[in-house]
Amino acid sequence: MHTLKKLSEDALCHWLSWLRDRPQDKIPDARRVWKFLQPAAALLMNVATRCSYDSQPYVTQIFLPMLVSKGRLHITPHNLKEVLLYFMENKPECENNESSMKQVKVEDVEGSEHYLSFLPFLGNLKNLTVLVIGSVVNDDLLSVLGINCPLLQIIDSREDTGNMVSDVGLAYLSQCRKLKHVYFSAFADGYDAVSEQLGFSGRGVALLLLLPEIKNVICSEYLLGDALHFLYQARYQRQTLRVRCMLLEHLEVSYSTFQILPILCPELEVVALRVDSGKERGIGNSLSSLVNLRILIMTMESGIKLRDTLVTGYGHQLSFLYITTYILDSENIILLSHSCPQLKTLVLKMYSFGFDGVAISDLKKPLFPSVEKLELRQNISVRLFKYLNTQIKNIQEVHCGWATIHNIEDALKVVLKAGAWQQVEYLALPMTCEISFDLIVELMSSLPNLKHLVVMVQRSKEGALQQYIRQSAPGLRWSHYPEVSPSTSGCLSHDVWTTAT
Repeated sequence: MHTLKKLSEDALCHWLSWLRDRPQDKIPDARRVWKFLQPAAALLMNVATRCSYDSQPYVTQIFLPMLVSKGRLHITPHNLKEVLLYFMENKPECENNESSMKQVKVEDVEGSEHYLSFLPFLGNLKNLTVLVIGSVVNDDLLSVLGINCPLLQIIDSREDTGNMVSDVGLAYLSQCRKLKHVYFSAFADGYDAVSEQLGFSGRGVALLLLLPEIKNVICSEYLLGDALHFLYQARYQRQTLRVRCMLLEHLEVSYSTFQILPILCPELEVVALRVDSGKERGIGNSLSSLVNLRILIMTMESGIKLRDTLVTGYGHQLSFLYITTYILDSENIILLSHSCPQLKTLVLKMYSFGFDGVAISDLKKPLFPSVEKLELRQNISVRLFKYLNTQIKNIQEVHCGWATIHNIEDALKVVLKAGAWQQVEYLALPMTCEISFDLIVELMSSLPNLKHLVVMVQRSKEGALQQYIRQSAPGLRWSHYPEVSPSTSGCLSHDVWTTAT
């Protein structure tokens, strides 16, 4: 046992994999293995995850006592039988454990022969706070939650491709008065053409928006718009909503929806919207009225000038700005820099490669003095890349993995020659092009704080690069693909399960 305490996670994972792959008649009882592993208890949660217990029935059997006591369980068709059997066989001891179960993720269980026992099991989890479920989201499921899970705070069904929820289900779900975040998939719509039946409506969504602790509801955006209009018309006592996030970028969301946002939702901190031609000033006025606005995701129609969105009226509040547009010029960039003095994260997604760079020589102060994270997406002008990365002095993360940038190597040389990126810790270069080995080495040697580099290199040079890192930059992590970026994290993340830990 003393030796077991000293074993690493890698060693335990290797041993369990060997054990799992032995002939069936030679695999020891899971309870004996669990008892044997107790001296290494501090490592076992990570070991269970690394061993993919959710896809390995035997590994699930071993770790179920810990998973249940920790209150966090991932259920799939592979281990549903083991989970249900464990709770059935250990019912006296599990009554307390059932009440401790707080976070459950469920995937693709509708095809399992044990599915009919799933809803009763879920109904016993009276202290459930987080449910991530990728299938069988229907009125029955939501009624079970509404009746039995009063402490539920998050339900995420964005992976569900069905359309089996009606306003009846939403009415039951609204009985979970502690709900803060509700995520439905884009398939959850007002009408199912296949079954020719109604789904849920704006009035059903309104029930969720009225909950006392709700922060955001994600569903088809036109339904959100319908819900807001219904509540606006029905608010005879002039009550407001507590919701903090509204993502309304869809073309079908009307201009009038944005006009009522500051009236109905004055506490909004996160807003995503689309700016159509002729509506810039009206939307700018609405944004200026949101005194708590911190995060703005804005898609601009072609031909719209940033100045006309009245960014000077709300930019001073922003810490995160994500702009999608067709073309930018240096005047726009300078305007943004002056208007957003507290901005920490800037994301630019460009539909074209246009950028003039006319006013580059006129700069008297660095751009975006508070920006620490820069993300560039889609079609990025090489001039824009050089302009931003040589002028933003305090930048710590540069995310360009999802960008197309022509002549990227020449641009990198310009940035290095300018002495930029001295504080950069994370650098993700475009996945669409390979960077030469010599330039990668120059990057690593020129950036004193670099900790993680995402870059594509010629396959023939991968071994040489790994050897160079081991010898000259042992603390540096190198990978081929970006794992996360500002545009896919925080309130924009689709991974509730990981962030709920």
